[in-house]
Amino acid sequence: MSRTFLKPSEKTGYLPESLVRRVEAAARVSWENFGRRVTFYLPGMFHLYGQRGKYPAVSVTGAECELDCKHCRGKLLLPMPPARTADELLHLAEDYKRRGILGILLSGGSTKEGYVPLEPVIPAIPRLKEMGFFVSAHTGFTNYRIAKKLRDAGVDQVIFDVVGDDRTMANILNLPQGTQLVRRNLEIFAELGLRMVPHIIIGLGGKIVGEYRALELLRGYPIELLVFVVLMPAVAMKHLVNPIPLEDAVEVMVTGREMFPDTEQSLGCARPRGAYRYQIEHWALRAGINRMALWSEAAEETARSLGLDIRYQLTCCSVPWME
Repeated sequence: MSRTFLKPSEKTGYLPESLVRRVEAAARVSWENFGRRVTFYLPGMFHLYGQRGKYPAVSVTGAECELDCKHCRGKLLLPMPPARTADELLHLAEDYKRRGILGILLSGGSTKEGYVPLEPVIPAIPRLKEMGFFVSAHTGFTNYRIAKKLRDAGVDQVIFDVVGDDRTMANILNLPQGTQLVRRNLEIFAELGLRMVPHIIIGLGGKIVGEYRALELLRGYPIELLVFVVLMPAVAMKHLVNPIPLEDAVEVMVTGREMFPDTEQSLGCARPRGAYRYQIEHWALRAGINRMALWSEAAEETARSLGLDIRYQLTCCSVPWME
């Protein structure tokens, strides 16, 4: 396949000309529908350029995870403060309120069945809302009982992964039930009217396998925001020396825009660092991404060169713009 090399550098990489044309078309659609702007987000678990985000994640299981997925091995739980009960969560929230925190992401390890056991902290959600917090819940592959309790308690949104390949579900996530768990999530959340923020992990299977089916699974559901993240081999899957090729990752994102032109889309905080980070940010912005977590100075330069209006928010990228 012939390639056109466009400004090859550490900060941009290169893409084939045919994909560049799709990138440009995706940007036109995005800017027409959502305006020529991008919001850069800093979640509460991170420091960046002398700032810390104001949207911390708390773990309802501490550092424990029964599922022990191969791409994480529980490492993503380590920086999260524990809150195993409603009282513990409210104690944290009182301190957060004094510190000007804007919201809380309820997260934690998964059970062997694949869901985050959120029930012990759900009774605290109405009080969190009274205190002025925006509340997100990372549910895993949950069940109707927990989802309904979240809805009735007033949770603002649910965050969950969408995987489109049964073997990846079994071999990486240790869930032999496969993608039927994804479909169950979507059906439950849609029935209950919960605001859905699905995440697609590009390269979870070590290559592109199931990402396009994951997008297909989302068709017909009322998605509030579509988030793309890219597998970080250094977290737990060190046998994958290299991240998914840049071209493959960009093509998945562009396809997401083509399939969901009326849905805001984000490049989430999980993605490889180093030169790859600059390259994926560059092309995501050129493709009209609406939100980006953990941006780099190079991303700011690209956004300015594209004439984008830049906004900043110290929360997870799933949170709508706070005036």
